[in-house]
Amino acid sequence: MTEMPSLDPEGRNYISCPHCTIQIPDDVPDCPNCLQPIPGRTSAKTKDIRGLLVPPERFPRFRKFYMEHGKWVKVVAPALLGVLVLWIALGYFTRVRIIVPSDNTFLIEAERERKDGGRVLLKGELLNRGEDVPDLSLRSIGVIAEFLYSDGRSERKRIFPKNPFRGEGALFRGESGAFEIEVPKGVKSVTLRGEIVNLGEDREFVPSTQGIRRLPAGRNR
Repeated sequence: MTEMPSLDPEGRNYISCPHCTIQIPDDVPDCPNCLQPIPGRTSAKTKDIRGLLVPPERFPRFRKFYMEHGKWVKVVAPALLGVLVLWIALGYFTRVRIIVPSDNTFLIEAERERKDGGRVLLKGELLNRGEDVPDLSLRSIGVIAEFLYSDGRSERKRIFPKNPFRGEGALFRGESGAFEIEVPKGVKSVTLRGEIVNLGEDREFVPSTQGIRRLPAGRNR
């Protein structure tokens, strides 16, 4: 039986294009007629990568909102930022400053706490690192608060720290007592100091023989 000669004089084989059904050589990557790539072969057609260089659009709603109301955002945002900075600066410069001088005998720690109506309350503790001050004695441990007003005036107030197991102002060495101080309005700084108060100071003790009022002797009728 005689073999049929190949369609290509050079011995190339042909296949049908899956897109246009035209006979094409089987070694070409693209169809010469319809220019479509042949499955299973690497296409020699140069791909357009310009679309890959453009990032996809993100947050389309935000972009639409900015396009419609962007001019108002540019005006309102700096104003709100300025108000916020002013509010922070006002709170920083108008807050009450707490001053606690160094003391080897009494250690005082206090912090601010704002209440309703703009009132400022100082809550703190005093640690006794000195001698014992027991209950029922003529001495007591006190906290001296010196208020300095904005107009230059000063005022002093004495508070006695309280320990849960002792009376006010009575603290042994190593014990601490809590105290609270309400700061008056207009005060810019508070200085806290600890001291031992002599409760018998400026007191006059009358002997037991004195001060007893004798009734007049009765007259004999």
